[in-house]
Amino acid sequence: MSRPPSRPMPGPSRPPRPHRAARRRLTALALLAAGLGLGGCAGVGQVAKAIGSATANTFGGPPVPQWLSWEGLLLQASPDANQSTAVAVDVLFVRDAELLQTLQALPAAKWFTTREELQRTWPDGLRVHSVELVPGQSLRLSEALLGSPRVSGVLIFADYLSPGEHRARLPEDFTGATVRLGPRGFTLAPLRTNTP
Repeated sequence: MSRPPSRPMPGPSRPPRPHRAARRRLTALALLAAGLGLGGCAGVGQVAKAIGSATANTFGGPPVPQWLSWEGLLLQASPDANQSTAVAVDVLFVRDAELLQTLQALPAAKWFTTREELQRTWPDGLRVHSVELVPGQSLRLSEALLGSPRVSGVLIFADYLSPGEHRARLPEDFTGATVRLGPRGFTLAPLRTNTP
């Protein structure tokens, strides 16, 4: 005699598993990001930044590097900048959060004497753009020239003759900055969009 096929027993359905609900939320978030990204490239950077921060905060992981969305830098050396001598400026795009903490503690003089060693030690954690300005010179470093890398932070070091830190970290939400190089130090200001 053959057995009749087994049938599922009637009863309440199983509740959805938690990981399936999380997967659905992440899929919805990815679809939303893709839809918003179609509106323009600038939107993609902002959406990626929001998703990266939300993901790190949700799962308790370390902060992830964010895509840089900016217009660039304008470097302006006053006529008496660096006591009327040329000044070297390094713009650092720091991807590694641990390295960023280390670099923020360095004065510019130490950075300029150890930069080759640090670049060898952290080849994927750091990208440097170096320029030198003479007194009275202005130089625009556009986003097209510098790119929009994924970073944990952006630092500027200036090699002054006078003692001091001569280092600054750009704010996380900056869209561009003017670096004014004076006789004994530099200052940062927001970048004006109508500046040449």
